[in-house]
Amino acid sequence: MIEWPFTLAVSHSLASNTATANILVALQDQQGRLGYGEGVPRAYVTGEEVGESLRALEQEMAPRLLGREAAPELALGLVESVLGPELVERFPAAACALETALLDLAGQESGRPLSAWLGEAKPGPVTYSAVVPLLEPEPLARVLGQVKALGLQQVKIKVDQEFSVERVAQVRAALGAGARLRVDANGSWRAEQAVELIQAMAPYGLEAVEQPVPKEDLEGLAQVTAQVEPLVLADESLCTEAQARELIQRRAVGGFNLRLSKCGGPARVLRLLDMARQAGLACMLGCQVGELGVLSAAGRHFASIHPELLYLEGSLTRFFLPQDVIAQDLTFGPGGQAPPLSGPGLGVRVQEESLRATQIFSLS
Repeated sequence: MIEWPFTLAVSHSLASNTATANILVALQDQQGRLGYGEGVPRAYVTGEEVGESLRALEQEMAPRLLGREAAPELALGLVESVLGPELVERFPAAACALETALLDLAGQESGRPLSAWLGEAKPGPVTYSAVVPLLEPEPLARVLGQVKALGLQQVKIKVDQEFSVERVAQVRAALGAGARLRVDANGSWRAEQAVELIQAMAPYGLEAVEQPVPKEDLEGLAQVTAQVEPLVLADESLCTEAQARELIQRRAVGGFNLRLSKCGGPARVLRLLDMARQAGLACMLGCQVGELGVLSAAGRHFASIHPELLYLEGSLTRFFLPQDVIAQDLTFGPGGQAPPLSGPGLGVRVQEESLRATQIFSLS
């Protein structure tokens, strides 16, 4: 496990994060190759606690997986087929770390990038969004200065019960008419309040609203979706396939915020993406607060072959943390642009000195 303090507190209505706690898994094959995976448990999203996830990983998950021989082409989905969906849904971040490590190994063995397991499209460049945490007006102005200097045109603004409209107005004034704005309430509003606030934000040109009501309030979510013009996206309400089916049946949202760690790994995210596509819903690929380079690389691979994703978040490690576990700097460039990753597996080099406490599981 990695525990590092943030250089800037990352706050929203559900939590104020001053440090990140991430699960990192290293799998070693018979040839001595190491595959790395990462997951970021967030109890307020999935109920998954870091300590419980580590115990499950060491005592239940890894032992069931170790010693199994599988061709590289079978790596995607192997974790769930061995562990079963119930265990993956209880510990999605741990499952994500295991599956990503397997895919990294499979890529190294076959000489192909991780993206080859995630779709048939040719990998292409991607465009990342800025994510603006809850801040007072003065520090918010400084962050917006950075966003403007980088030329980022897609911006997600964290909002809560207080000064939401004023915060959006400040962002619009700072970034100008060309910025594509969306807000994320992290479930902090009641349905009627959400409709009122979203309508009050209409002059500032919102494209989308993420999780306006608490994750359990699917009726309220549907009510908001039916009454406002911006696209309504589910995040905390959307972690599993069962939740996706219910959201679709209720016509509760216009789209899903998919996250690799939150949803249990790439294979499950691919299935959720397909469910959304069949239902005519939009999707974005989000990230967990405090992702390190391993999970950022996995997200880059996923996004590079799915250009239909409406928004993309990630590669934020060096904005919020003083260091990373990989040698490469995956930070996006001007305009949020970033190239696809090449090379076998994840295509990044993990700095082993940063992982001295990491347990290596042997597949031999």
